[in-house]
Amino acid sequence: MRLQPRASRSAAEPYRGDFVRKYVTRVSSFVVLSIALLSAAPLAAQTAPFKIGDSVEVMYAGKWVPGVVTKGLDSGTYVVNNGNFVMYINEGPDNIRPHQMTSSEKTRSDQSAQAFAHRPTGNGIGAQYGAREPVTCKSRKAPPTATTVKQYVYCGMEGMDADSNLVLVTNVSVQMASPRAYLFERDSGKYQIDQHAPVIDIRGGYKIYQCGKPNPVAGAFTATHNCVSYDQPAASGTCYRDTFGDWNCSLVGNRLASNSQVKDQMAPRGY
Repeated sequence: MRLQPRASRSAAEPYRGDFVRKYVTRVSSFVVLSIALLSAAPLAAQTAPFKIGDSVEVMYAGKWVPGVVTKGLDSGTYVVNNGNFVMYINEGPDNIRPHQMTSSEKTRSDQSAQAFAHRPTGNGIGAQYGAREPVTCKSRKAPPTATTVKQYVYCGMEGMDADSNLVLVTNVSVQMASPRAYLFERDSGKYQIDQHAPVIDIRGGYKIYQCGKPNPVAGAFTATHNCVSYDQPAASGTCYRDTFGDWNCSLVGNRLASNSQVKDQMAPRGY
């Protein structure tokens, strides 16, 4: 058999190997360009860190809960408050996202911000609790009257309790009975009572606040809603003179019977 010589290709005819080489080169360039563009473009789920005061929703106990950021991102975690409830939330769109406040949430937020901006200042005990100062009486020598008894009630009931809470009262109303003699079975437990002085039974009502010291860096709501309040519309007590000649008056209600505990209250700044 006679072998035929291979036909030579013309300059205009593309060689298969050149085509494959150009195709691979174009695909490689496209892949490199695509990777570069993806690296330069931000991820859709990626967001800037939230700031203190931002309104957010966080995934807590299997549901989205609104709150306010009270501490910025630290080691991958935010501190978010829902009222006085503090949550520690990991960063990431599955855990925290922006939230548009409802009208009621905005009203509460604005109220807290205004109260925080105008909180009492100074070194007094009231200022430390974001409240007015407890009432004090310069003198308690005058017997209780319609004018002085309410003042004595404020003096006798306001101040610090054994748990370092500030106790304040508002809306005090008082009625006085006629003076009576000292009765051992009713009056012997009163501190330093003068057994020879008359005792005056009183009754009335009031609202009492028990306030813990606020944390000013835990958000405006927490810093201004640091009290528990109780309405006591049916209280009773006595006014008595002690062995130093000072009059002591106080009213006692029944917090359990009143069933009126309200948490997260602002400290009173009035009477």
